[in-house]
Amino acid sequence: MHALAPNKQKTLGSNLSALWRGAVAAVAAGLFGTSIHASITYVGNDIPLVWGVGLAWLLLGVLVYWAAVSSSKLWAGALGFIGCYVTVGLISYVGNDQLILGMQYYRFLPGPTLASALWMYGMVIPSVIALLCALRVLRKQRR
Repeated sequence: MHALAPNKQKTLGSNLSALWRGAVAAVAAGLFGTSIHASITYVGNDIPLVWGVGLAWLLLGVLVYWAAVSSSKLWAGALGFIGCYVTVGLISYVGNDQLILGMQYYRFLPGPTLASALWMYGMVIPSVIALLCALRVLRKQRR
């Protein structure tokens, strides 16, 4: 049996495994991120610190990065981001629960409304950063 050359990397998986990794990242980030995004601490009585959004963004970024790097396919990470956005959209659309608040509630619940808006519309930030980091790693692996 021949050994692989040191500069040649063995492929890490098929398209099906990349699809599964992207789907797992999407559902996990969508469900767990939505459940922790509204963790808020108030400074005084007026200023909400939405630290849960930062934690949810970190989770999303790590899962998008993992999906792309572990499968050696950048589209798996992009699938994780798009699927997470769809998962959060379904959670906010289906049912009567109020995990994601619309901006019409800002006057009454400024902290949770701000956290919902940052999570829903700001999840592109950690995803793009994670995809750029994964792209750099994947390019180094292919050299």
